Amino acid sequence: MPASSFAAAPLAEERETEVGAVDQTEKGFQCDSCGRWFEGEPGGAGLFLWTRGDEVRYEEPPLCESCASEIAVGALVKWDSEEEEEG
Repeated sequence: MPASSFAAAPLAEERETEVGAVDQTEKGFQCDSCGRWFEGEPGGAGLFLWTRGDEVRYEEPPLCESCASEIAVGALVKWDSEEEEEG
């Protein structure tokens, strides 16, 4: 499937401003990692993959640029360290 079919969808026109209060004047995304609100395009997306019976489900929650970079670099460092342990 093309990656664009999994693009992170914007949240409804609402934003949690404080416990129980919702501001519906701004559009944007909430980072799935840190929970911060941001406007514009996500810096990246996570990937959740799970199965239920024969059905495979995918979810790509939006990430802010900071969390997307941190997660990507962390994955590369871990991958590199695992390669060094093997050989």
